[in-house]
Formats: sequence, structure tokens, C-alpha cells
Amino acid sequence: MVTPGTHIASLMRLIRWPNLVIVALTQILLRQCVLIPVLRQMNMDAQLPLFLFILLVTGTVCITAGGYIINDYFDRKIDRVNRPETVIVGRLIYPRHAMIYHIVFTAIGILCGAWVAVSIHQVYLSLIFIMVSGLLWFYSTTYKRQLLLGNFIVALLTGMVPFMVLVFELPLLPRTYGILAPSVSKILFIWVTGFSLFSFLVNLLREIVKDAEDLEGDSAYGKNTISVVWGTGASKTIAVSLIAVMIGLLIMAWFYFVRDKFTLLYFIALVIIPLLAISWLVIKASDQMQFHRANLFLKGVMLTGIGYMVVVNLLINYLK
Repeated sequence: MVTPGTHIASLMRLIRWPNLVIVALTQILLRQCVLIPVLRQMNMDAQLPLFLFILLVTGTVCITAGGYIINDYFDRKIDRVNRPETVIVGRLIYPRHAMIYHIVFTAIGILCGAWVAVSIHQVYLSLIFIMVSGLLWFYSTTYKRQLLLGNFIVALLTGMVPFMVLVFELPLLPRTYGILAPSVSKILFIWVTGFSLFSFLVNLLREIVKDAEDLEGDSAYGKNTISVVWGTGASKTIAVSLIAVMIGLLIMAWFYFVRDKFTLLYFIALVIIPLLAISWLVIKASDQMQFHRANLFLKGVMLTGIGYMVVVNLLINYLK
């Protein structure tokens, strides 16, 4: 018998609460450590009120939670093969209850997003939450079975997380600052695009490594992942190539946009060296556990990428 305490704990695992914390932290740090300091440098202030920003974060987190639930709902048979000890839907939470949770989280997310959009008189922005919810549904039912498309969609949606902060802030700046807004908007766009691109590439890499990890179950249930269609050798080659691209982009970003020693040390010690270590792990991986270990290290790299937002704040305010 599943007790209420066990049910709540299972629900928290189902919605991947550590990942939700990362989503919220990404948006909070982007606003507090990048967007606000850049605006203040130009004698401007953030225009999205704090309450509405909290609703924006809540909406993003709820939509993400609903996506995790519906993904596990449709993946429960595959997960019994790939990771039977961690299956939640059908073992600790009834499938119909999981569907109800998905609907509730998704509805709250859409309502929060719509509230923010209407409040700032940009109603069209509410469509983002509706479209993302639909995309997550079709990803779970269809797209994830198609070669590369599912990987790309997950990475793209993850890359949108930091970008959402900018999307809801930019339309408000011209109202207060008029012709001064485009210049600061360009600076903000460059910074946020950098973090979004990093998030996109890390999660695309994680998806490819995860497919190699889940080869047995994916193959048994007809998923056309890279590892199933082309083999784990191809997955390794693509993963290592992506790591090389990421390292190259980090070096270019430092050379053309930042050029300070602190950033260079941070990139080398906390991003580039870990990426090289992950590359070695992927090349040497020969079983599910080794690919899983590489995936865990990639989550660490995601955290250090988010952590660079704090460094940006220091660079702007104290290390000029």
C-alpha cells in the first residue's frame, strides 16, 4: 500500500524537482545577475514587476513539471526495461492520477503565463505557454520516436528557459526609455542568447548520451534514436563533436565578447576541463551505467554554466 507520504515523495520524483529548481534558478539568476545589472549600467530598471516575474517562473516550472509527467506516462513500458527500479507511473502512482497531475500542472502553467502576458498588455505572449504545452505532449507521444527530432525539441525547449526572461522584458523597455531601449536590448540579447545556446547544446548532448544509455528499451519499443538507428558508435562520435563545438564557442565568446582573466579561468576550470573529461567518459563507455555517469557530469556542467551568471554580475559591478 502506498502511503500519502510515499505518494508525495513519488510525485516529487516524477516531476524531477531538482531539475525544476535548476529551471527556476536559471531564470532568477538571469534576471538578478545579468538583466538588472546590465540595465543599471545604462541607468535603467527592469520593467516587469517582481510579482509578475514570480508568476513567469512559476508558469515555466509548472509547464516543465507537466512535461516530465506526460513523458513518464507514455514511457512507462520502456522505462520498465531501461530503469525498472526508478519507474513511478504504474508502480507508485496510478496512470490516471499521473494524467490528472499533468493536466493540473499544465493548466497552472498556462494560466500563470496568460496572467503575465495580459498584465503587460502583450496577450500574444501567452501563446508561448500553450504552444510549449502542446509540443511537450506531441513530443511524448510521437516526436521522441523520430530520429533526432525529439532530441532537438527537448534541447530547444530547455534553451528557451533563460530566453523567456528576455522575451517578457523587452516589449516593456521602449514604453519607459523610448529610443534608448534598442541599444540596451542588443546587449541583453547577446548575453541571453549566449546562455540559451549553451543550455541548448548541453541538453542536446545529454539527450544523445541518454539515448545511448537507454538503447535496450528504446530498441525493444521501436524508438528511432541515434543509438538504435546508427549504433552507439555514432552517438559517441556526435557527442564528442558537440563537445568540440561547445569548447570552440566558449573560446570564441571569451575572445570576442568578454576578454577578462577571471572568465577565462572559470571557463577552463569549470566548463572546458569537465567537458573534456565527459568526452573521455563517453568514448570509453561500454554499458548503461557508464553512459549514465557521463550524463550526471553533464548536469554538473549545466550548473556551472548557470553559475557563470553570478560571475557576470561580479564583472559588471565589481571587476570592471
